[in-house]
Amino acid sequence: MHDDDRALREQLRGADPARALLPASPTWLDHRMEQIMTDQSLTTTTVTPEGPRRTFRRWMPVVGVAAGLAIAAAIVAPLVLGGAEPTVEALQPPMGGDLASGSCLALEPATVSAQEQAFAATVLQIRGGIAMLEVTERFAGDVADRVEVAQVDAMTSDFSGVPFEVGQSYLVGAVDGTMTGCGVTGADSAELRAVYDAAFPG
Repeated sequence: MHDDDRALREQLRGADPARALLPASPTWLDHRMEQIMTDQSLTTTTVTPEGPRRTFRRWMPVVGVAAGLAIAAAIVAPLVLGGAEPTVEALQPPMGGDLASGSCLALEPATVSAQEQAFAATVLQIRGGIAMLEVTERFAGDVADRVEVAQVDAMTSDFSGVPFEVGQSYLVGAVDGTMTGCGVTGADSAELRAVYDAAFPG
């Protein structure tokens, strides 16, 4: 080693501020290194705070609500307005011409039971010579909710026809779309009702 190197080293040692301190023990160095590593792990760890949770509300689509209201209205409206439109059929008046009452045979249950259509009805109205009957009871055949038939003139009617009166109830028999006279069709009296009950028991 040259003298110049020694002189430089002596100068560096003289300038070292820690030259008077004792050397650190290996145990202290290990402990210090552990502290430093722990501090660095804390400083390098990033903690992300949890943000507020969002609450999502589920809304029924407006279109679905509108469709539901439309369906409900379609179901409720007929009930509020009185149900479906009543069915109506027309019958021809009894054909008897100038048939006298004495020419009709005595009314028997068999004659009534032979009717293709038999029902009880109440006269709702009479307009333009047409009587509108509301069917209240069915005994035989397919009968509409309401029946229309030409009104018979009470002054000129023979026994084959029936002059209807608004608000009155009648028992009606018909064959081939024509109302049957000769007592088969008439006012709903106790006598005529007994014949219909015997013709259609139960």
